[in-house]
Parts: sequence; structure tokens; C-alpha cells
Amino acid sequence: MPLFGHHTQGYLEVEIMGHPFPDGPTEHALAFGGTALSLVLMLYGLFAIIRDLVRWRRRRAAKG
Repeated sequence: MPLFGHHTQGYLEVEIMGHPFPDGPTEHALAFGGTALSLVLMLYGLFAIIRDLVRWRRRRAAKG
């Protein structure tokens, strides 16, 4: 996961209509957007694990 846009050029080196893509600001937007998406997905995964554990413990307590 790239943390800084400076390092994404090696991953995303493309030329569109004679101009390099992504340029500096776009590299940063892609890097920070990808980082933010990764964090959101990890936080949702943590939430889902805790939610499922709580549900499992409640069902187990209700049966016992």
C-alpha cells in the first residue's frame, strides 16, 4: 500500500495523449484515496469481527 504519492509513479507509469499520467497532484490523490479506502475496509472488518463475536456470545448465553 503506497503511503506517499511520490512512490506511485513506479506502479502507475502511463502516458495519455503524450502527457505522463498521473501527474504530481493526481499521484497524491490516488495514494491518499487508496490509503483511506484501505483504512475504511480494515475498520469495517474489525467492526464486523466484534459484531459477530458479540452475537455469538449472546446466542450462546441464551441457549445455556
